[in-house]
Amino acid sequence: MGRVLRWGRSAYETDDDLAREAADARALGLSWRVETRRDVPPADLDTADVLVVTSKVKVTADVVAAFGGALVVATTSGVDHVDLAACARRGVRVARSPLARRDAVVDHALASLIALMRCLPDQVDAAAAGRWTRGDLPALAPRGLHGATVAVVGYGVIGRRMAAVLDALGARVVAVDPHVEATEHPRLPLHDALSQADAVTLHCALTPSSRDLVDAGALARLPAHAVVVNTARGEVLDVPAAVRAVRSGALRGLSVDVFAREPWPDLVDGDHPHVWFTPHAAGFTHDLGARVADSVGAALRAWVAGATLPFEVVPSAAR
Repeated sequence: MGRVLRWGRSAYETDDDLAREAADARALGLSWRVETRRDVPPADLDTADVLVVTSKVKVTADVVAAFGGALVVATTSGVDHVDLAACARRGVRVARSPLARRDAVVDHALASLIALMRCLPDQVDAAAAGRWTRGDLPALAPRGLHGATVAVVGYGVIGRRMAAVLDALGARVVAVDPHVEATEHPRLPLHDALSQADAVTLHCALTPSSRDLVDAGALARLPAHAVVVNTARGEVLDVPAAVRAVRSGALRGLSVDVFAREPWPDLVDGDHPHVWFTPHAAGFTHDLGARVADSVGAALRAWVAGATLPFEVVPSAAR
């Protein structure tokens, strides 16, 4: 019998969610145990065949060396908390769980894009102050998604879904992802995409090449009416520079859900109607725990059957 070690439990995961995950494992003839303490590696790490980890668990090179199994399953979309290079050297396979949060992240990003492009904060704030501002609409110049150019940065599972939804709403999508050979949309280098974008939505993984990707220089390429949304990783976007751009009028709007440090120490910088900060909430829905359990179960079934792992991270992702 193989052993599944679940290291870490997220606040959104209920007892029922974990019981569902355990039942799936045991139905496959696997034992299952959860270790909630995250500050030290579990004593039975060396006897586990599969390690399931949350974002708060750092799978370092030392952890990989102590791990006795051959598969790490991350309950997250990104895997920047896993030392992929160390896993590749040891022959440990890594799978991730992007479907658990995909649709929720798209909902959040789309809602932010539409609201900021349509200048809804201005209109709602004015109404709350007792002002009827219909006459101000020509000056506000709200924009619709239909016909707008949206740069989707990161054309993975979530980015592709976002692009498909934007297609349905009549937007012109340009994809920015140097690691994807073929897309269903025009693929442009980042700087070319930014210069023509009415909106930018970030969905890329955090890698050495994407860290500080959208810095002050990149933001300066955007037209002043553009909107930027980041639901990817905090280190991809220079948040202070983006806030300054909004405050100066060089950028219409900004919605940030992920930060380089969490909690973000400068939340008060979001005190502007066109700057929206949310607490890493884009991927959350009431049923997230059940969705994560389903993703883990799918990975375990494929592993036991010797089939292709869903959303396996290839060694090149260690770059």
